[in-house]
Amino acid sequence: MSSSLAGNRVRTSGQTSEKNEVSKNEAHSAASQTSTKSDSVQLSDEALRLNSRAQSAPDIDESKVNAIQSSIEDGTYKIDYQALAKSIIQFENKL
Repeated sequence: MSSSLAGNRVRTSGQTSEKNEVSKNEAHSAASQTSTKSDSVQLSDEALRLNSRAQSAPDIDESKVNAIQSSIEDGTYKIDYQALAKSIIQFENKL
């Protein structure tokens, strides 16, 4: 069974049937409606600020991370407790 669009009708096997008639305008309109639908997202001001901070953050030094992870795993990682305590106090004072 062959089909073709001729004028404003769909013809099947050389015959025009009322069931098979389709307006090109209706088909185009339906296609336009489905292709113009889209989802959208609006970010809050806080989300935009966080995104900006994330974009400007320095890249992660993978070799440094691997070295620290390796020294933690083998037990050779040394913690400077004085520096840690000082950093915690400075952080708490900022809050």
